[in-house]
Amino acid sequence: MPIISSFNKHISFLKSDIEKSLKKIPINNKPSYLYEPIHYIINGKGKRLRPILVHLSGHAYSADPEDMMKASMAVELLHNFTLVHDDIMDNDNFRHGQLTVHKKWDEPTAILSGDGVFILSQLLLNGFPEIIHRRFNEVSLNICEGQGMDKEFEKDTSISMGKYLIMIGKKTGALLGLCAELGALLAGLKKDDAHILFEYGLNLGLAFQIQDDLLEIFGDESSMGKSLGSDISKKKQTALTILARDDNSQKWLSFIDKYSTISDYQSYFDKNGIKDMVEKSIEHYINKANSALNSAPKSDKDHLRKFTTLILKRKF
Repeated sequence: MPIISSFNKHISFLKSDIEKSLKKIPINNKPSYLYEPIHYIINGKGKRLRPILVHLSGHAYSADPEDMMKASMAVELLHNFTLVHDDIMDNDNFRHGQLTVHKKWDEPTAILSGDGVFILSQLLLNGFPEIIHRRFNEVSLNICEGQGMDKEFEKDTSISMGKYLIMIGKKTGALLGLCAELGALLAGLKKDDAHILFEYGLNLGLAFQIQDDLLEIFGDESSMGKSLGSDISKKKQTALTILARDDNSQKWLSFIDKYSTISDYQSYFDKNGIKDMVEKSIEHYINKANSALNSAPKSDKDHLRKFTTLILKRKF
């Protein structure tokens, strides 16, 4: 039987504590049109990566545990709000192994309940310093901008890797950046010092999303929670498709005209060196994240370093 590390035990404890706290958020029951789907959203499964990062960052700088829990739940609600609305826009049927809200109910219900979840996230921040509210809302707007760019980029074969990185930086990286930054701000770090933690989370988010693109082709459907190749089938821009197009646009266009199965894509990306390019890009942003973490103010950052490795191995 494998030995479970003390860090893994700590992560499991944090996740369990976060789950319990989410269920204790005071939420009304009526009107049921609004609150039944909100309960459904909050009780849904999730890896809770973002709230865990708030705790790890806050713990590194000795933030108050109660403050960390409130802030961590706020970012998890923000994340779930974005997922509910993204699922509507992408017409996805499942999220975390259960029906998406707009499929279980309908689109108007999903829109309203998503809005309600976002408002609940704001209420959890009551009593925090103004900088916490400002950063939370600045990043919320960044996420909306990223989703807008994602929709604009669909079927647009002129999108460069640079634009793609800006998009995922807003949509995925900014929220992980906020989580790391919030923990530091809750501990009383100055804005500039806390921003170094944002840079850590941002680059970790870039590596995470690029790896997600890779796993969407080469991963396992059960662990991904969605069908392999689903983004490509929706004509979304991914690191793999952009790099394949940049590498040899004529060859790539000829390929997608003739082939469509996931094994075809796996073979193309592997044989033409695209998979290797993406893996090097992931490594680049991991290194940037670690550099930012090393530059952050002195503290016990061992758990943050282990977290970087853990989430990129998708171990929990």
